[in-house]
Amino acid sequence: MSQSIFSSPRLQCIFLFLIILLASVLRITNLGKHAIFFDEKSTVLISQAVALEGNNQKDVFYTEGKTTFTPKEFWKPKNIEDFYDAIRRGDIGNSPAYYGVLHLWIEAFGLSDFAIRLLSVFFSCGTIFLLFFFIKEHFKNVKLALAGSLLMAIEPFFIAYSQQARNYSMSFFFALLATHLFLKIVKKENNSGSRILYISYGIVAGICLLSHFLTATVFMAHGFYVLLFVRKWNTWLFLILSLAIGLSAFTFWIKFGGGNYTFDTLSYQAKMYYKIAHSVPNPHAGTIDPATPGIVLKKSLPIFSDLFIVSNGFSSYMTGKKNMILVIFSIMVSLVSLIQYRKTSRNLWLGILLGWNLIASFLYTTGTFQYIELVNCVILCYCFRIFWMNETDPEQRRLLTFMAILAFFPTIFLILFTFKNGHTFGLTQRYSGFSFPYSIIFVALAIFETPKLGKPLQYIVWVLLLVQVFFVGKTIHSIHEDISPKYTYRDKARIRNPHYKIAMDIRKMYQTGDTVIYPSWTEGEYGAYDNYTKDIKKSFLDAQLVNLYLPKDAEFTQTVDAFNPNKVFLKKKDGQKIELFDFKGTTYRY
Repeated sequence: MSQSIFSSPRLQCIFLFLIILLASVLRITNLGKHAIFFDEKSTVLISQAVALEGNNQKDVFYTEGKTTFTPKEFWKPKNIEDFYDAIRRGDIGNSPAYYGVLHLWIEAFGLSDFAIRLLSVFFSCGTIFLLFFFIKEHFKNVKLALAGSLLMAIEPFFIAYSQQARNYSMSFFFALLATHLFLKIVKKENNSGSRILYISYGIVAGICLLSHFLTATVFMAHGFYVLLFVRKWNTWLFLILSLAIGLSAFTFWIKFGGGNYTFDTLSYQAKMYYKIAHSVPNPHAGTIDPATPGIVLKKSLPIFSDLFIVSNGFSSYMTGKKNMILVIFSIMVSLVSLIQYRKTSRNLWLGILLGWNLIASFLYTTGTFQYIELVNCVILCYCFRIFWMNETDPEQRRLLTFMAILAFFPTIFLILFTFKNGHTFGLTQRYSGFSFPYSIIFVALAIFETPKLGKPLQYIVWVLLLVQVFFVGKTIHSIHEDISPKYTYRDKARIRNPHYKIAMDIRKMYQTGDTVIYPSWTEGEYGAYDNYTKDIKKSFLDAQLVNLYLPKDAEFTQTVDAFNPNKVFLKKKDGQKIELFDFKGTTYRY
């Protein structure tokens, strides 16, 4: 299609609508099928101002001589201090903006797993919508904007985190919005209308920092751009003043809100993870390891490769020294062949490129198709080099440099902190997910340069891209089926929310005089990960989670049996005990 076709606003809207529709389907599929996991459980409790293990419900759970409680007591009205306590104990004081928005969302749509995750879907689709206008305005290319939006729609990372009731999707949206506003500011320095941009930028910065602390890496990247390219001191001054708006909100939260224990908790966790990483034997080897150069490199490669949809999943196939040597040699052969082919147009170099990599694909021992996709990535990198060399506009050069900083700095920051902390816990894709919009732009730019390779090679690249779409589709399917260790943290699918099921059974079966008996699971390890719950002797967590789904005015008699770790019973008034559910340790406690 020609650019003139895409110049029609009506057609742009139609294409964008179809992309958003596709994204919505991919994100809503099986949205409520699998039970919420521990982080999501904390999310729901915090949104209702309920502190993990009931620290702000002592009159309900910890009154001496009081052994029973009711849903009506559990749902007693909460105040702002309850919210502060819930967030500091459930999420180290992080993300108050997200929890506030989620609270309002739940008021409107309810507490079902589908409903609470739908907020993440909303922000994820909103990020696609925003990316379209971001690319359209800053790159002046509607086709590129649509291509970038389509790539984001099918990006497994965004699909996975849109299916979690967590702060990530909201953080990604506002981080991209902050960058959009920042670029508008530096492009309109002499425009009086930029005042509203500065104020908006400051407000969005505050939302970002109060959505996830690590959005700070995005603003560090903005600072690098200012240092490299902005020469007007008034712009420096007004950017600092606008960021002061966001920093003021963040500082208030840390000093006087629920973030006042954040740094203490982080310090506690850092020491604990360091101790685990360096213990012999290490019970969490593979997850929490010492931050040696070799281990950090091994854990960083998947983060960098999965950052680009065309290389998604390849790192899991790059194993063994022989394979690594073969890959390095093949990259060299491919680059030399590509350069010579473009210079001379001789089919000899095309033959060397295709012939060698066909042979190498059979020598590669962990996946022929995956090796071929690696070669395609090399070709696409070369295509991006063509774009870079042909781009002579200084403003666009600065923009591309900025995109590169945004694409790579958050992960580099994580790596540096990993070495500082001495352990690898936290070196994970989700903490640098703010980079994805910019890596997507690079991929889209490279794809748009493939016609300059010439028809034979261009068609091969497109066929291989379709093969990669197939592999991406398999990854998305594994996310939907909850069997993706990389994205859903497990290879065995969760059942539907057992706490919700228990609550529904109680509502059906409870009669006056009955008593619901909950288990107390204190053998799990979640309590050790912060200094509030590390020494609990009796856990009320299962009871809290079931009460979330019980009527707020119900007076069902309930109790917790400290000597029963797994089973929920309904004890009838005649003494009969009916088993409602058996958690079987960690089997159904996700």
